[in-house]
Formats: sequence, C-alpha cells, structure tokens
Amino acid sequence: MTKNTLSLADLDLTTASEKAFEFEYLRADGGDTGVFITVLGSQAPKVQEWVRKSLNRRRSQEALASKRGKEIDRTVEDDEQFGVDAAAIRIVAWRGISEPYSHENALVLMSNNTELRDQVFEASNNLGNYSKI
Repeated sequence: MTKNTLSLADLDLTTASEKAFEFEYLRADGGDTGVFITVLGSQAPKVQEWVRKSLNRRRSQEALASKRGKEIDRTVEDDEQFGVDAAAIRIVAWRGISEPYSHENALVLMSNNTELRDQVFEASNNLGNYSKI
C-alpha cells in the first residue's frame, strides 16, 4: 500500500486563497439572482493585511485613549462598519450588476445587503473553495 504524501505547497492555503472564487448570490429562498461575486479567501495576504492593520489601529486608539485616562466606546455601528469593510476587501470582481466593480461600489453593496455580505464571508471562509485537497 502506497501512502500518499502532501507537499508544503499542497498545504499552502495562503497562496491558494489568492486565487479568487466566484459564487452566485442566492436569494433567501434559494432562488438564483444572476449576480456572481468573486472573492478572495480569508487567508489571502490582502485580506489578512487589512484585518491586521484594522485591528492594530483599533488597539492603538484604545491604548492612546487609556494613556489619556479615557475609554473608547465602540458602538454597534462601528462593528457593523468593520463587517462591511471586511466583506468588501474580499470582493475582487462581479458580474450581473450594472455598475462596474470597484472597491467603493463593493462598500456600497456590502452596506446595503447583509444577506449578500453573509454569503461573501461564507464563500471566503470556506477554504475548500481554494484548496485542491
């Protein structure tokens, strides 16, 4: 019996996550929309860099406020905006939407459609979409 082995490259989900994955946005009832969104995987360097910078910025703001004897109150709106931004950074293209893809338009789309935002996260976080293993 031959034992299959994998290389480090086979297990490199960071690089694999850079290969964009396209999915069709489905309505809540499961119906097709004809809208296709292309996303990077959650481990893609672009996504990870954005997440790290955003979280480090928050930590720096909190540390500075703490030194001044103040506390930063994060609102629900702050958290929602983080989710919008985190979803939009994953989108790299689309089809079936009349406006052209741009990061600014992705921000608008993610702000206006929580159902689609959830599907972007689901597709991006499903590393099976990016791995051949």
